[in-house]
Amino acid sequence: MKLLHTTLIFILICFSSSAYSDKFVDPDHQAENSVTLQILHYLDSSAYLRNVSSEQSIVVCQKAILLSEESQDPNLLSKSYKTQGINHYYAGTYDSAFVYYEKSIPQFEAINSKVDIGKVLGNIGLLYRKQGKYDKALEYYLNNLKIYKEANYEEGLGSVFNNLGNLYFETNEFNKAETYYQYALRNFKKFKKTKEIANAYCNLGAVSETRKEFATSLGYYNKSLHENSKIGNILFESKLLFNIGFLLHSQAKLDSAIIYVQRAEDIRIKIGDKDGMVSAKLELARISIDQKKYTLAEKYLLEADKIAVTNSMLKWRAEILESLTTVYRKTGNYKKAYLHQNEMIQISDSLNDIQTTNRFAELSTAYEIEKNQKELELLQQKSQIQNLELGKKNAWIIILMIVMILGAVAIVVSLRINRLRADHKIMDLRQKVLLTQMNPHFLFNSLTAIQSFILDKKNEEANNYLSRLASLVRGILENSREEFVSLRTELETLKDYIGLQKLRFENEINYEFEIDKNIDQDQVLVPPMLAQPFVENALIHGMLRTNPNAQIQVKISLNKNLDLLRFQIKDNGIGIDEAKRNRQDKNHKSIATSIALDRVKIYNFKSSKKMHFEIIDLNHLDQNSHGTQVCYTIPLLLYCNRS
Repeated sequence: MKLLHTTLIFILICFSSSAYSDKFVDPDHQAENSVTLQILHYLDSSAYLRNVSSEQSIVVCQKAILLSEESQDPNLLSKSYKTQGINHYYAGTYDSAFVYYEKSIPQFEAINSKVDIGKVLGNIGLLYRKQGKYDKALEYYLNNLKIYKEANYEEGLGSVFNNLGNLYFETNEFNKAETYYQYALRNFKKFKKTKEIANAYCNLGAVSETRKEFATSLGYYNKSLHENSKIGNILFESKLLFNIGFLLHSQAKLDSAIIYVQRAEDIRIKIGDKDGMVSAKLELARISIDQKKYTLAEKYLLEADKIAVTNSMLKWRAEILESLTTVYRKTGNYKKAYLHQNEMIQISDSLNDIQTTNRFAELSTAYEIEKNQKELELLQQKSQIQNLELGKKNAWIIILMIVMILGAVAIVVSLRINRLRADHKIMDLRQKVLLTQMNPHFLFNSLTAIQSFILDKKNEEANNYLSRLASLVRGILENSREEFVSLRTELETLKDYIGLQKLRFENEINYEFEIDKNIDQDQVLVPPMLAQPFVENALIHGMLRTNPNAQIQVKISLNKNLDLLRFQIKDNGIGIDEAKRNRQDKNHKSIATSIALDRVKIYNFKSSKKMHFEIIDLNHLDQNSHGTQVCYTIPLLLYCNRS
């Protein structure tokens, strides 16, 4: 039916184009207006095809772009480029969307359309937000807001406020998110935009829900339902009902939660929304698990799994299998629990592979489109060259070949230079790490302590200190040459370091290593000496060496999806804020910490899967606590099994 509908649209477009062309008498005006109408029809058709076939919408819009570039009319060029940018956004090919949005801005500037420039900047901000580049997204959103205010386009401010609210919500800055959602709500009310008002109430409900202000959140969701009832958007209604059910579930109001989620499920079934049906059944199963109704939970999960299998919904299947594992474990059916757990892990691995494949496909699509466009441009150039004299044609061909060769050489040389710079930086950082760990001051103090033990005829203490120092030096020298070492080796080196510091400071520093029992310390590989700088900071800047109750806790665990290794280093020192205040040099920055963070950047540069880092003063989490907590995660891509 969709194909038939699309075909009819094209027939009507072609027919209307012919009909319009018959109305003009002057041949020049007739040709000019015919091209303009043809471009506009292509753009309208492209916009319609977004919901039918993203690929076709891009192809049709490309025809409009080629005609617009021939006409060099900024009105047509601006619309064509912007439309293609939107097409690529819906297709998920964000790199190409950036290209066309950027192309549209000079054309809108040429016709002095500030409002359209603002809209394009907002769209670019949305692309950056989708990519997690929140600083860039904020920059474009604020420029969008500035242009709307300069153009007195008050009606558009609500959408910008809403975008800013979404950005701050995603970055967990909920106070700012609420402020901008309230701004958006007031603007939408002023211009009586019912759909947007309902959406603003829903967003405010989500903010309150994250703060566990359940009564306030429920109030916002009900207001959103009331506004939505004016326009009858049943899909949005089902989402709100689901949110309310989820909210009640989190409050342990399980009977009420089931009622709302079932209402949401009924709507999803009515409109044939397979994704929504699976989501609702999964939530009903989770509520049933909390009610200890495991047979009912299994029923919902098997129904959801049937839909997910039929429609190849791998992401949903992973969540369904995880819940089925819980059901079978709680009912004592450990064999089924084991089988479903294994299948869930396999699907999670497949999802990671699919994400990589999709990214490659996106780049391939963008490359093919760009390649086709360049081929068309090249054909046009060749056509023009053929109209010139033979000598000029040969000269242009030679120049073109030289430019292409030089361009290729420049690209190869640039890539080679960048790679060499990266390699040099890695080597430089390795040497800095080695020098930071074994600095002359530390060695001098260690050797002085050994000398003091010898002079005091404390041979056993001197021997113990010297043995630990030798072990630490050997470990650092060996590990500094390796990009990865086993987790056991890393922990042994860290224990030697802490033990040596205990002898040096003559202070009982309690330390605890808590390792997840599922982690094979000999098989898992980690970057060497990444934890040591933060232990050193705790001892030196955290003032643990003078703290009679000094304690360091190192906790290593796997995340729920078994794809990340999480390091947590916690101390009960004075905390990073107090340490900064106590420093005589206020601009001082820990060299060891800086190098550790640079190492993380290099690993992230070299790997598609990223390491994440977080340093927190415990006083920010609990005013009665003090100390520092360093957390970082390492993707499983950084691990391998030894043969």
